[in-house]
Amino acid sequence: MTNSQTILVVDDDPRWRQIVADVLADAGYKTVLAPAAPATLPACQAAVIDVSLDPDDPGNRDGFALAAKLGPTPVILLSGAPESEIAEFARTRAFIAGHLEKSSFRKEDLLALLGRTPAKGAPRSDAAQILIVEDDPGWRDIYTDVLGESGYELQFAVSYGEARGLLQRARFQAAVVDLHLVSSADPEENRDGFALLRVTGARNLPTIVVSALGAPDDIDRAYDEFGIFAFIEKEAFDRKAFKQTVGEAILSSEAQTEVPVVSTATSAMDPLAELTEREHEVLGLLAQGKTNRQIAQALTITPNTVKKHVDHVLQKLGVGTRSAAAAIAARAGLGK
Repeated sequence: MTNSQTILVVDDDPRWRQIVADVLADAGYKTVLAPAAPATLPACQAAVIDVSLDPDDPGNRDGFALAAKLGPTPVILLSGAPESEIAEFARTRAFIAGHLEKSSFRKEDLLALLGRTPAKGAPRSDAAQILIVEDDPGWRDIYTDVLGESGYELQFAVSYGEARGLLQRARFQAAVVDLHLVSSADPEENRDGFALLRVTGARNLPTIVVSALGAPDDIDRAYDEFGIFAFIEKEAFDRKAFKQTVGEAILSSEAQTEVPVVSTATSAMDPLAELTEREHEVLGLLAQGKTNRQIAQALTITPNTVKKHVDHVLQKLGVGTRSAAAAIAARAGLGK
């Protein structure tokens, strides 16, 4: 296929429509997006279709009907539907180019089915590196079991110190962190995971928290202060959903771009050029992992004023999270 060709993407989940659209756009394809079977089939050279096209009916299989109408146009089925159903439908339909599980989705596999990269299963030197910080051997086994066959390379750490060292020496595409880690100083009330979130946030590393600490204050703190990618409670752990979340986190990491270039020549050389002196100070403290309240105390201003400064900083830098701003600051030498 050539870059000028158009791919139809049909999925009732807007998040997945956007994920697939972003992957295809990066590869140079044009896309037509739809939440359900379109009344008039557009001209396209291939299609990516979810089997279930009704969010309120898990048994819905409208995707099969749409795929049949599109044949002989190549169709890739992207779904969480049982493999047996997919295989039975594809058995007598040569136009089905392949099936990708949402729970283990990788952009390389999608592009491979479109003829753009080596086929699935081929040796890969760019396997996603995932840092897993967990002191419970049982949970480490679970992660190995869930992620071990997805082509990821897993690096395990059991403490803040061990994880900090790995982050210093290696580059990761995602992290999975437990908030309660081994600590000889405070084994019962340990929250070393939060200290680690400060480090992953400063590196703009998509981080998934999987923890038994599911109090609203802990969850809010993880999202609001450290910009984590997702929070999963161990008691409600679902293997398939977790696997899918990891895949989305890696896609998020791969989609991150350099700081947008703004209009002025000065700003093109320095992404922080538009910040005021006070905003520079706020960003520097933010890059150190300080909360709004801590920044307010350091600068002798109110937390509400800090929040306004942070909002202005994010807008001027063209980013949506504190962790992304901190990463820009780190590259510019702020916050040391």
